[in-house]
Amino acid sequence: MQNISSRNKGIIVSMVMIALSLISYFTLPDNRQFLTRYVIMAVFIAGLFWTIFDYKKTNEEVNIKTYFNEGFKNFIVVSFFMALYTFIFYKIFPLPFEYESFINNNKKQLLEQGNRTAAEIEENAKQWKNYFVPLILSIYNFTFLIMGALVSGILSYIYGKKK
Repeated sequence: MQNISSRNKGIIVSMVMIALSLISYFTLPDNRQFLTRYVIMAVFIAGLFWTIFDYKKTNEEVNIKTYFNEGFKNFIVVSFFMALYTFIFYKIFPLPFEYESFINNNKKQLLEQGNRTAAEIEENAKQWKNYFVPLILSIYNFTFLIMGALVSGILSYIYGKKK
């Protein structure tokens, strides 16, 4: 069997994560879709395990830096595809349950303060709609980058230690 490169493994893992996300969106009710995030993160971490463990099987004497480099190639590709998917997803499909909940809570707080008019509160909601996609995109992207670096670093240390 031919070895699959770390980048290609990242593409495979990304496609599985995107498929899980879409399946969740179309099959689960709004209040249950948040659970898919944990499954998607588990798939992401499993992909890093797959990349680094497979690299260890084919290359015996390598150091921590080399293992981390393989994990890096994987999680950068995954982060890119997930950022692209998130951007396209939120441009095509209606904003999620969390957005509506956030806007309703924000409106409620502004009304309780009593120092804004109804028109100002509605304008604030429209502004948040413009900020929501970049905010979610940056949160998701940084989550994948940080988790990828953390998991790759830990696995690299474990597999790269001198015996």
